[in-house]
This record gives sequence, C-alpha cells and structure tokens, in this order.
Amino acid sequence: MNTFKLICENCGEEMNVPMTEFVDVSEDPKYKDAILDGSFFMVKCPACGDETLVEYPVMYMDPGKKLTIYLAPDHEPGLVDQLNSLEIPDEEVDEEAVFRVVSFSSQLLEKIMIFDNGRDDRVMELYKAVVTESIREDWPDVTPVDLIYYANDGEEYLIIWDESTAPGDEKLTVLLDDGLYKRLEDDYGYALRIPAGKYAEVDSLWLAERAEI
Repeated sequence: MNTFKLICENCGEEMNVPMTEFVDVSEDPKYKDAILDGSFFMVKCPACGDETLVEYPVMYMDPGKKLTIYLAPDHEPGLVDQLNSLEIPDEEVDEEAVFRVVSFSSQLLEKIMIFDNGRDDRVMELYKAVVTESIREDWPDVTPVDLIYYANDGEEYLIIWDESTAPGDEKLTVLLDDGLYKRLEDDYGYALRIPAGKYAEVDSLWLAERAEI
C-alpha cells in the first residue's frame, strides 16, 4: 500500500497516510461504507485529533453493478481521452458496463448513490438542470452544480449544501419527481448515450455539450 506524508495544519505533526487506491466493493464492502459515511478520505491527526479531508486517486469498482468510477482529483483535461485510447475487441465490450471519471470525493459518493438506487447519472444531470430552472425565481443564484443527489430511507432528493453546512442543515431539499425523471429518460436517454466500454466525466459541463435547457 502506498503512503504519502501529511503535515497537520493544526499542530504541525507529520503523518504517513496510507492510500487505498483500488476499491473492489465485492471484496471489501467496508470501503464503500466508509465512502458513503464520509470517513474514507478523512485523516485524523494522532497528536491533536484534528481531522482533514484528503482526496487522492481511487479506482472504485462494483462488479455486481458493472460500475467503475475513477476519482482523479486535479486531473488533466485529456484524462478521459487517455483512458479511452485503449482499443478493446468488440467481443470483450460489455454493453451494460458503466465507466465514469469524477474530480471530487463528493462526486464519487453521489455517483454511488445514483447507481445504487437504479438511476442513470446522465439523466440525473438533465433532471438537475430542469429543477434549477424551476426554482430559479426563489433561488436566482443556484446552478445545477449546486444540486446534489441524495437518497435516504427509501426517499430520493436533490439538496443544496456546501462544506460549511452541517449534515441535516441543507439549504434546500427537493424531493425527486419520479414521473419527471422517467419522462426525461424516455425523451432524452438515447441522445445522452455513451459508447459502450468508454469512460465519461458526466457532469453539468458534459450535459451542456449535448443539450440546451
């Protein structure tokens, strides 16, 4: 396991932090739980107890869902093209497999929740854009980037929060309208298709290149 050095900003303690760079949830489900509860990327100083969010590259794999998500903080613009440059024989391409790239741990968490609940992140980005327009009168500064998908106790939401917002104190919670989601999926799902076996960084910028809201 690789490690990196980290200096505690609170007390100056130097730490050797282990990196779990490959997560296969079929083998280590505890790592998925840690990502979902926010502890995976939190480093606690052994000297003073101060906690710091530390993001590093992680390849997240869920074979049961045929889902692969590559968290690549501060990655170069050409990363997706690099990942897709390897030619795979047609007979080895799984049409159902999903490959994604994200830049932040919060995006990784969101993608996991989206696919755990049987949703499609491409349609969800379109749904966010539609919801943004519907609430703009009351929230003129909101953008699709501010909306995050969240599911809990069988209910699905879009929430607005930031790093200064404590859990449970979200600025806005919008229940997911399943009927609207399905209409968007039926009407635009094909237009948002991604070639089988290819990575994509599905976010608001990705959507803006493919649809006008």
